[in-house]
Amino acid sequence: MRNYLRLLALTCVIATSAQAEPLVLQNTDNSLSLSIYNQDLALVKDIRPANLKSGINDVIFDGVASQIQAETAIIYGDGVRVNEQNYSYDLMSYENFINRSIGKNVRTVQFNPENGKNIYDEAELIGYANGHPILRFEYGIESNFPGRVVFDNVPAGMSNKPTLAAKLDVSQSGNKNLYLAYLTSGLSWKTDYVANVKSRDKLDLTGWVTISNNSGIDYERAKIQLIAGDVNIVRRSPGRMIMKAAMMNSVQTEDMAFGVAAPESINSYELYTLPNITTVKDKENKQIALIERNDVKYQKEFHLHSPLYFGPRNGEIFEKHHPQIIYVIENTADSNLGISIPTGIIRFYENDKNSNLQFIGSNHIANTAKEDTLRLNLGEAFNISAGGKITDVKEKEISRKPDNNCAIVKTLRSYDVEITVNNAEDVENTVVINQHFPEKPEITKESIKGESKDAYTYIWKVKAAPNSKETLKYSVDLTFTKNICH
Repeated sequence: MRNYLRLLALTCVIATSAQAEPLVLQNTDNSLSLSIYNQDLALVKDIRPANLKSGINDVIFDGVASQIQAETAIIYGDGVRVNEQNYSYDLMSYENFINRSIGKNVRTVQFNPENGKNIYDEAELIGYANGHPILRFEYGIESNFPGRVVFDNVPAGMSNKPTLAAKLDVSQSGNKNLYLAYLTSGLSWKTDYVANVKSRDKLDLTGWVTISNNSGIDYERAKIQLIAGDVNIVRRSPGRMIMKAAMMNSVQTEDMAFGVAAPESINSYELYTLPNITTVKDKENKQIALIERNDVKYQKEFHLHSPLYFGPRNGEIFEKHHPQIIYVIENTADSNLGISIPTGIIRFYENDKNSNLQFIGSNHIANTAKEDTLRLNLGEAFNISAGGKITDVKEKEISRKPDNNCAIVKTLRSYDVEITVNNAEDVENTVVINQHFPEKPEITKESIKGESKDAYTYIWKVKAAPNSKETLKYSVDLTFTKNICH
């Protein structure tokens, strides 16, 4: 009976030890999906197969992001209930080895340059400061030891990569897929565009997305989706059903009409699914083609904001102001675009007369939906300028209303204005003159028909032939009101 009880106890110990050994789950090919936001945030979605037993199972998800937002982690599977989950930040590093070994004896190694051999010793590790271990040898305490510290083993619980451990209650034994989803910092993306100007009205547009990974792990063979737009972030765990829907709906599509990546709208944001499985290493910036469109139509405009001041006297003048170069691209199918364009930097290039490629300017693109218009300022035109002046001012009082010891007086001023555009280029150019007025204007005469931009701004499009000048003349009435007191 005594031997039987010993055998039974030993069997129970063996069984308990076997149950205590956790099941380590690794990544498998094509099981990983990333939804990356341009806000230093990503949703990681992972599927890991596991052979689970009925009852309590201890599992470890090996290799999760070191910047995981642990409170957002969700684990689920058919017939699986999560009783507990723990994230281990205790990664292998020299500092962690030192801190976990304080108060213990360690081996030390010094190199002897006289004979080229190592000198081994033993010391008690009593502290760590300023990047150096503090060691107590038999001969005394070293705070700046010139050698190395050698550790006999890896401290319990320390890993070479982040891990997520969970205690699962499984209703039925069998092979199951465990779904893991979590938010992590350290992943972001941005877009850069190249516009190669081919002619006076067409350009080739290429967009590259750069994915930056500083999350602490490699993402091998991942399906990648990019979300454009600023998502409101509240630092609390998302609901299980929301995360589950995100996992189950992580599908890839491809729209060859778009060229490279397929866009779709989701909750008023724009989502781009990259068509190819991609590996993104930790501490890596990876560039992937996002947009490729040839023969995109554009218009080049020259805009000048007139600085003329409309005061009571004539003689106001400005000279040799250069207009801004504006590239206008309609984001429509007729212009060979009609796509959602995420925010980024666009750089323009053009060949000179000797077919040498030259950089001609850059600007920032905001998130641009279909049917919107891109207006991109590339700087000032060198060979186009304008000058203007107020040639005459006439003033007359049109009403006077007594107000105690004062009077409210309305005055009408009539201004004659000339603005001359000098086009020193070999091609015809149109300069859009923007004139802001201090009061609502009434244009009484104009040599070139203009239009109202808003209540206080008027614009004229002045077309100048190659190597010539063109003058805009107009007259405007402005009504001013002032108090006059005696």
